[in-house]
Amino acid sequence: MTTTSTVSTSGSTTYLTGTISGLDTDSLIEAAVSQKTARADTLDAKVTANTTKISAYQSLQSLLDDVTSAMSSLKSTVYSSLSTSTGNAFDEKAAYLTASDGSDATDMIAVSADSDAVAASYTVTVSQLAKAMKVASDSMASSTALGSSGDFTIGVAGGTSATIAVTSDMTLSDLADAINEQSDTTGVSATLLKVSSGAYKLVLSAADTNVDIELSDISGAAAAIGLVNEDGDFANVLQVAQPAIATIDGVTITSDSNQLTDTIPGLAISLLQVTSTDQAITLDVEADYSDIKTAITDFIDAYNALREFVDTNSTVAADGTVDEDAVLFADSLLRGVTKQLSSIIGGEAGSADDVTNLTALGISLNADNQLELSDETTLDNLLLSDLDSLRGFFESQFTTSDSALKLLKNTSTASLDFTLDVTVADGAISEVTVDGQSGLFTVSGSRIVGVSGTIYEGLSFALVADESVSIDVKLTQGFADLITTQLDAYANASTGLLQGEIERLSEANTTLSDKSTKIRDDAETYRTRLIAKYSAMEQELYAAQILQEQIKSILGSSSDSDE
Repeated sequence: MTTTSTVSTSGSTTYLTGTISGLDTDSLIEAAVSQKTARADTLDAKVTANTTKISAYQSLQSLLDDVTSAMSSLKSTVYSSLSTSTGNAFDEKAAYLTASDGSDATDMIAVSADSDAVAASYTVTVSQLAKAMKVASDSMASSTALGSSGDFTIGVAGGTSATIAVTSDMTLSDLADAINEQSDTTGVSATLLKVSSGAYKLVLSAADTNVDIELSDISGAAAAIGLVNEDGDFANVLQVAQPAIATIDGVTITSDSNQLTDTIPGLAISLLQVTSTDQAITLDVEADYSDIKTAITDFIDAYNALREFVDTNSTVAADGTVDEDAVLFADSLLRGVTKQLSSIIGGEAGSADDVTNLTALGISLNADNQLELSDETTLDNLLLSDLDSLRGFFESQFTTSDSALKLLKNTSTASLDFTLDVTVADGAISEVTVDGQSGLFTVSGSRIVGVSGTIYEGLSFALVADESVSIDVKLTQGFADLITTQLDAYANASTGLLQGEIERLSEANTTLSDKSTKIRDDAETYRTRLIAKYSAMEQELYAAQILQEQIKSILGSSSDSDE
């Protein structure tokens, strides 16, 4: 019986797919190659595990960023001796309007406030709105030729004029287009007002309020359409230019426009409607309570999302197994950030006597270790009646006995009360000690910097002093500063511990992937050699089989001849 074989080609390699030997060469080759690639499979699994961990770290980074973002608007932003910090949500202002007759005050005026506005109350009335001047021509068809030609100049008082050339074949619509082509220069625009069937008036309007339109009819072209009379005055004044007139606390304010942007520093007031005789608007400028409350509730939401992530990565099932979603189970970075955050959440902060923890804000931890605003009335009362205490809880406070000492940097998490003994020699600071102990601060010109590894690490001061001096310093860390400083050490996209681990794992993945690729490339080279080896063997067996068949055929023929 003859065994048939098929000669196949893969690339430049030829081999037998139907074997003469009866061996499963494909399985033999695959088994041999698999032995070679087993190490690559292990490396690939490590890359997959690292990639999953990187994703988990990035999720943790994002969750921590959400927490710090909520608190960033409540933390101290600028430090200076004997002054509070500025530039956060506590400094933002909002304007609140109330009409004396109970109507909607926002129908009369609109107000926006910035941080420069001073908390105060004003009484506002509006007796006149600013208006733009409007004049009109006589009525005529919009598409009929004017039949007259000439030039006239147009503009506004104190502005730049432009010459409008009128030709006899121009229509009223053409004239309006010609005027509008120059409106950016003149401050005057033109529209067609339909007054009856087929009849229109050309209406000129000043772009700005309380400014007169000026027209010089050089050749009588404007008079021909009834814009001006024989004396050169406007023939049809629809609306005279007038200023806005309002009173603020009884003081009369006159403005060329209805936008009072510099009347009260920090306030932009828009006059919308004249108030009635017995009507007045009360304008109260206060802290923007909604922004502060939103930051607090955003923090609660962000913390709870982070807490869910921590729980997912920390839970052990009743049978002692760890869920596959717990990618960061027993991870040191996750444990570290959880420990520090829990310490801040459950601890005290700030300089206010009555508001030292979240409980004083009406915020509590529930059975699932989630924060909740369990007493919103308490928080609202603090916002409306004791904002300073609320601010004192969130912000760090820095005070010193010498206003020349400035706090430049505070990334410390410690509240400190100490005395800086500054030695000045030859007009320069030569040494700084604390209670007689040296080595706690370094000096560089006028900068005094806390030494790494000491409780003063993260503090930096500036001081210009002509003689030696002792300065009492007190720094009380606020809740928002503690949160942002502690979490930034982990979540910072450039220097944070999580980013460092992400980069380390990414670099490790690159190395592992390169090794895996090399192993697989070598294994494929080995596969090629095996294919060639088995192919050669099968070719030889095939040739032997053919030879055997030929011999049998020859011997068979000889036997038939002998008979």
